[in-house]
Amino acid sequence: MDVETKMTLALALVGIGAVATGMLGIVLPSGERIAAGLALVVGAGIGVVAIAIGTQIANDAPESYANVFLVAAALGLLGTLVSLGLLWRRTAPERSGAPSARASAARPGERQPP
Repeated sequence: MDVETKMTLALALVGIGAVATGMLGIVLPSGERIAAGLALVVGAGIGVVAIAIGTQIANDAPESYANVFLVAAALGLLGTLVSLGLLWRRTAPERSGAPSARASAARPGERQPP
């Protein structure tokens, strides 16, 4: 695979992560939508770490840097998707209409009904 194709594929993976984050944010309850953006931050952080490590071990050929960027984008997408999956599971009670643990927990000084 040539350098241009690898770079195009890497940018497409980044875009897929952004689209997945936006789509999940749309279907989440309104109080949880901002958390979807944090999944994107996780993926970006993983990608930056992978680029930092990869550039230290890659040689100076453009093909090597394209490989590093492609692997970093794939790892970042994986991190984003895993984070979105965790968010989806965490928000299941709110999406199903069941009272969440946060909403049903008593505040300090408040009495619980019998």
